Amino acid sequence: MIDIHTHVLPGFDDGAPDLKTSVAMLQMAQEHQTTAVVVTPHVIEGKWFPSWQEIKSGYELLRQEALQSGVQIAIYPGAEVAMSLEILKLLSEPGPYCINCSRYLLVELPSQEIPFFADHFFFSLQLKGMVPILAHPERHPELAKYPEILRKWVEKGVITQMNGSSLLGRMGERVQATAELFLKQHLVHCIGSDAHGVNYRRPQLQEAAVKIIHWVGEKQAKLLLVENPKRIITDQSIDVSSTQEPILCRSLVQIRHWFQR
Repeated sequence: MIDIHTHVLPGFDDGAPDLKTSVAMLQMAQEHQTTAVVVTPHVIEGKWFPSWQEIKSGYELLRQEALQSGVQIAIYPGAEVAMSLEILKLLSEPGPYCINCSRYLLVELPSQEIPFFADHFFFSLQLKGMVPILAHPERHPELAKYPEILRKWVEKGVITQMNGSSLLGRMGERVQATAELFLKQHLVHCIGSDAHGVNYRRPQLQEAAVKIIHWVGEKQAKLLLVENPKRIITDQSIDVSSTQEPILCRSLVQIRHWFQR
C-alpha cells in the first residue's frame, strides 16, 4: 500500500515533533504493510508556511535517518496546501509542493466552509498543468450535506483522497457515513492515513483496507490503496470517470439527519 498523505516530516506542523517520532511512524507504517509514504506537511498562510526548498531539505534529512535506522519504506516529498488566493499565486507550475514533484497537488479546504473561489482555485491549478487532489472531503460538513458539489468537482477532473480513519468511524459517525456514501458513489480515488503520530492518527491503512473490501470489493481496494497512489507518485494519469454503477446506500439520509439534530 502507498500512503500519499502523512504528517511525518519532523517539526514542520502539528505532526511528528522530532526525527525519533518520524522514524517510529515510518516503522509503524512498514509493520502495517505500507510500502511507501509521501510526506505532506501543512502549507497554511500565516500559520505553517515552509518553502518548497525547506520541505525538500527536511525530506532528505528524514530519508537519510530512515535508511540509517533500517527502515525499508520508500519516502517521497509533497505538501498539503491550504486553499487560499495568496497561495495560489505561488503555484505557477507542476513540481513545487506537488507530490514527488509531479503534477499532483494535495489541497485542503477550510474546515467549515467552501470558499467562494474554490472553483476558480481548482481551475487555475489545472490551467497551470496541475491536478488537484482534494484531501479528506468526507470530513467537510458542506460536502457531506451537499455531495453534488464534490461530484461536480470530480467530473471536472479533481482527484479525491479519503482518510482511512474516517472509514473506521474514528472521526465520528457522520464522517463515517459520508465516507461510505462517497466510496459507494465512486467519488474516491485514493486512501491516505493523514497520520500525525504514533499514539493517535497513526500511519496505518490495513484496517481501512479491510473495510473497503467489505464495502466495495477487493478490486476497488487495490485501485485506491495501490494502483492510483502509484500513478500519482510516478506522475501518470488517473481516470476519474467511473464505468461502475453506484452502490445504493442510506448514508445521505443519515447524514442529513445529523445536520438536523
